[in-house]
Amino acid sequence: MKFFLLISIFVFSALIGGCQSIYEPIIEEAVEKAVDEYNNSNPLAERVIEVEKIVEVPVEKIVEVTVEKIVEVPVEKIVEVTVEKIVEVPVEKIVEIAPTPTPTPAVKLVKLPSDIEQKWICDPNSEACKINSGASVGTYDISSSKNYDIGLSFVSGYKASELKAEIDLCYPKASTCWQESGENGFAALIAQPVLNDYIHAEFKWIPAIATQGWEGPIIYTSKLSIRTPTNWFYWTYNPIVKIIDPEGNQSIYQFKNWKAVDTAQYTIE
Repeated sequence: MKFFLLISIFVFSALIGGCQSIYEPIIEEAVEKAVDEYNNSNPLAERVIEVEKIVEVPVEKIVEVTVEKIVEVPVEKIVEVTVEKIVEVPVEKIVEIAPTPTPTPAVKLVKLPSDIEQKWICDPNSEACKINSGASVGTYDISSSKNYDIGLSFVSGYKASELKAEIDLCYPKASTCWQESGENGFAALIAQPVLNDYIHAEFKWIPAIATQGWEGPIIYTSKLSIRTPTNWFYWTYNPIVKIIDPEGNQSIYQFKNWKAVDTAQYTIE
């Protein structure tokens, strides 16, 4: 078997060598003719040299992909912060309260004496007034048939002569508190010109009297003076003073703890 294979190889080599000797002269002759025909140039030879084997390589489909611009963004350092627990606190409803405007007191227009406010003024240094106010405890000792300035004044738009003063020296006794043969007690108002107030009046020429004078209501202050009765019984009283103006209006003031005695202080003879 091996011998047969060697003989086959030898015969194949001889055939190839014989064919080469037959075709080489034919090829060389053709080359020479081509050179002579193209002025000693050999384009065929060049073409033979230049053209190499072209191998077709299958090319896969090329897909163009648009790549957007990539921007590098610097990343700051991330710090973890511990968040404490949030507690919701209920908030009561807030109600806005508009401030209440302070009322402006109406200014009373004073044109007549009756427009003047009537009031009592009791001297805090008077013993009778101290007992009334509670600043002094005890009795106000007073004797018969004496005149007393008890420190009480009356303010109004009327002169002292225009007012009527009354006093009940026996209150709270219902019966007469002195002997019938004696003199009765009474109260009187005494004018105090230096204490008058002319805030609502105007000093001007008055044609009716052909001279200057005050026109308009004047605030008058009158002092109360008291005369005790003769043979006044030695009891304790709470006298009541009453003032009546020309319009019939009454103002009342009451004292406390007056005691009738033989000898008393704070008298005016």
